Amino acid sequence: MWAFCWAPIVAISVLHYATPIHHAWVHDVLRRLYYLPIIAGAFLAELRGALAASVVVSFCYIPHAFLHMGAMAHADPAGSWEKALELGLYNIVGAVTGYLVRAERRRAAELATALEEQRRLQRQLVRAGRLGALGELVAGVSHEIKTPLHALRGTAEIVDKLIPADCPERRMWEIHVSELRRLGDIAERFRSFASPQVDLAGALDLNDVARRLSDLVGAQARRQGVEVELTVAPAPVALCGDRDQLAQVGLNIAVNALRAMAAVSDRKGTLAIRVVPEATLEDAPMCALRIENDGPPIPIDRIEHIFDPFVGDDPQGTGLGLAISARIAELHHGFIEASNAGLGVTFTLYLPRRDAPEPA
Repeated sequence: MWAFCWAPIVAISVLHYATPIHHAWVHDVLRRLYYLPIIAGAFLAELRGALAASVVVSFCYIPHAFLHMGAMAHADPAGSWEKALELGLYNIVGAVTGYLVRAERRRAAELATALEEQRRLQRQLVRAGRLGALGELVAGVSHEIKTPLHALRGTAEIVDKLIPADCPERRMWEIHVSELRRLGDIAERFRSFASPQVDLAGALDLNDVARRLSDLVGAQARRQGVEVELTVAPAPVALCGDRDQLAQVGLNIAVNALRAMAAVSDRKGTLAIRVVPEATLEDAPMCALRIENDGPPIPIDRIEHIFDPFVGDDPQGTGLGLAISARIAELHHGFIEASNAGLGVTFTLYLPRRDAPEPA
């Protein structure tokens, strides 16, 4: 403001007062130069800056225009009506430009928010389309795996009785049976990803989901020395959905967090589970389950793809945990966001409240 508003006003006023009366054209130019710091004030401080600049300009110009302070030879030679009109225009221009700049900046902020929301929805649609297409493929693969797997399991049950416990090959046979069991578990995970079973008819309290999640993750957290902080809402947070499935979503996130914290040596860590009863987005009444941890941050290049299938660093996993979680959230008409925030890393599960209208 000093460089582009107050200093120019002082400079213009000094020149105006110092210009002899017979240089009428110079007075005309200087009188109109006052508009520049007024406009600059609008851009620098919006309506407040523009009005302040116009008021200061008016106080600087009035003595020179009407009171003829100092030598009469240095008064503004313009007519009284012209000078009065100029004074009025200073303040009108200040008010109008300040209002327009403020309105434009608010509009720009709204557009930026709308654009970010549009990008978020676009990412969700792309993710949903990708998950849907992959889900159909995985369902077919899972079905093809489970059909011969049932036959292998049945055969294994018969052969198991024929191999004595003290036989040298017994250990190899037990490995064979355990691998069949693991293959069945993998096929079941694929099936769960392709078509998770979700009951949307049940009414539940998000606080109960948070407490259920705290109980499920508590034992593993204690073994690692991780402190679990549970914060629920003071009043019930009503929504419709499947409590166990929503708890499974939180469990997938929490287990990943515990693994990430375990990878950092000499750290105990904190896992915070919080219920947010009011999380309105785009005028849609939502609630949220927020899971934070102080483990290592998510690499920036992975945040956008963290919910994609088969994206993960755990060699023992299938890379479907977060993808299944995103799919369950989608079936509940919600979504999940991940960010390096809060304690360090934050996952937020947004869900429509029970008093919200059902999506079309």
